[in-house]
Amino acid sequence: MQHPVRFALLLGGALLTSFILFRNPSTDDATPAGPRLGFGYYVKEAKLTGTGPDGQILYRVTTTAAEQGLADGTITMRDVTVDYEPTAQVPWKLRADRGRIPPDRNIIELVGDVVATTEATAVSPADAAAKGRASTAPLLIRTDYLELDPEAYIARTERFVAVERDRDTLLARGMRVYLKQDRLQFNAEVRGRFLP
Repeated sequence: MQHPVRFALLLGGALLTSFILFRNPSTDDATPAGPRLGFGYYVKEAKLTGTGPDGQILYRVTTTAAEQGLADGTITMRDVTVDYEPTAQVPWKLRADRGRIPPDRNIIELVGDVVATTEATAVSPADAAAKGRASTAPLLIRTDYLELDPEAYIARTERFVAVERDRDTLLARGMRVYLKQDRLQFNAEVRGRFLP
């Protein structure tokens, strides 16, 4: 060893640097955490049942897949159908590509190719002669978003809607449907095409 003093200084510097590094580890080299899987529930071919205040079954929600995240409790669904029980006497059936049930509101949000239909109803011969038709075809409502309050029997949207029956079409922006009374209320930009 030609320079023992230099070697001692280098060795002392290395030891001091090691002590500082081990005492205060750098957080820059920490590997970033990858995405974490959230806890929740996932069900295929699910049927959700809603009951009225008396405990009787009021409606059924059928979906090909339902998932509930525990973080916020929201239920998300795919290929959704909502049917009221016959005893509820609601002539409407609703279908959508996707659905969502928020934990803090008593609504079902239907999203993507939403279609609401009524049952076909027969018309008396006198009414048929007056209208020139033998029966009343089902009423069909199309939109891309609809909020359903299943216990109040009300569906509403602020989006554009198309209402069809036979060859007649009515277009509007915003609508409220009173399902139990089988009544529609439009908000704005209402225009229609009615063919004989």
